[in-house]
Amino acid sequence: MKSVFLNNMSWNDVKSYLKQRKDILLPFGAVEEHGYHLPLSTDGDIASALAQSLSEKTGVAIAPIIWYGVSNTTRRYPGTIMVRFDSFKEYVKDILFSLKQSRFTTIYLLSGHLSSSHIVAIQEAARDIKEIKAFFLDFSKLDFLDILETKPFHACEAETSLMLYLNPQKVDMKKANDEKIIFEDYAVSGLRKTQSGVFGSPTKATQEKGKLIFNRIIKEFTEVIGR
Repeated sequence: MKSVFLNNMSWNDVKSYLKQRKDILLPFGAVEEHGYHLPLSTDGDIASALAQSLSEKTGVAIAPIIWYGVSNTTRRYPGTIMVRFDSFKEYVKDILFSLKQSRFTTIYLLSGHLSSSHIVAIQEAARDIKEIKAFFLDFSKLDFLDILETKPFHACEAETSLMLYLNPQKVDMKKANDEKIIFEDYAVSGLRKTQSGVFGSPTKATQEKGKLIFNRIIKEFTEVIGR
């Protein structure tokens, strides 16, 4: 089955699609630092690949990705471009409302960027739009302990492994370095900034781990969409 991209369809194609089904995937990325070894597009690249694979397996259409999001922890690194929580939430609400007006009734929200405020903004936006059924496909809730040697965090073993599998040409493992994750007591940000922007151990990443992680995510979310 081929992926179904909303932006490649005419309005009449969408009308025909809606006669068969009324669900759609809405992917989210971020323009955000990911250490010295990964590109700013990492979160969006992962979300786009997941959405495309899910579309191939289920036939659900994919809306164009939302690239900008809330990136408070990494906002001080050059290249990270973010929007404020309230702005982002209202923007997402407008998109969801427009999808509802087009007669979509079920929205699968899929984000490659999983910072807490970014997730909350998406979820709150979805709750505010009545008459749509929204699902947040959060792969951080899946168990990868049998695949990974370290806990997933940011620009870490997990994300680097996924990128090695999905976009190896964008990864420079010669520049990968491990950084300790340190939470500061009583600090508003909570997390101590690292030199490289890495929070975790990307040097332990492999393409095979990325393949296993990706396939596990796809298996789980294919079942969710198929319910």
